[in-house]
Amino acid sequence: MIEAISFKNIVNKVNDELKKASARITFYDSVDPVSRNAMAEINKKIKRHNFIGVMFCNPNTTFCKNEILLHLNYFHHRSGKYINFFCCGYGAYWPEGRYKDQQVVASIDGTAWSYSNQAFVSVLCEFEKTTKWKYSGENELLLLDVSPSRDDKLNINSAIVCNLEAMNRDKAFTSVRSFFEDIIRYSVTGKNANGWQFSDRKGGEVAKNYLKETVLSLLPKTLQDTYKKAENYAIRQI
Repeated sequence: MIEAISFKNIVNKVNDELKKASARITFYDSVDPVSRNAMAEINKKIKRHNFIGVMFCNPNTTFCKNEILLHLNYFHHRSGKYINFFCCGYGAYWPEGRYKDQQVVASIDGTAWSYSNQAFVSVLCEFEKTTKWKYSGENELLLLDVSPSRDDKLNINSAIVCNLEAMNRDKAFTSVRSFFEDIIRYSVTGKNANGWQFSDRKGGEVAKNYLKETVLSLLPKTLQDTYKKAENYAIRQI
């Protein structure tokens, strides 16, 4: 779980993580000049990307309290280094009065995490400006496939929004915990990297649809056909 009190905060963290990944590849490839040069050419052709989750979840709602807040510490440890979940409007180590409306809502690793509607709305507005997504007012999870960017915007390859409350009403999962577990397990296996690269080779439109198709595959088969509709309220591309 990562603090997200500004859009720039998310962009910087994403780019830092992608740079670290590139640095690791360079290090392991530097065995000898011949191997290094050969792998450098291969690496140039690889599109760097990462799979992240951006949570817009209001802790003052019963759904968020029961399904998310009580399990933030677990999600933090379970997601580990495999996928970053950005909690919009949430943060730690805030000085008193940083936001007039800040309130302590959870604890992660013994550290108090606070929430502010002011910070939440700030990130929300930036996302609405830079994507086709419009906030529903309910608890939502954005799943994004992102690549490095050279400015203050996210370089988004593919994106979907999951309205967690709508999915809950549709019985798309037994709990948010089980849904997140499937997403984390998918990230742990590395299937997201292999699958996206395969999809990208097949063509741009296929790559854009890959993320939605992947998430749908995690749901009950009885709902997959319904959710495949382009304008479905619960899961849609943005």
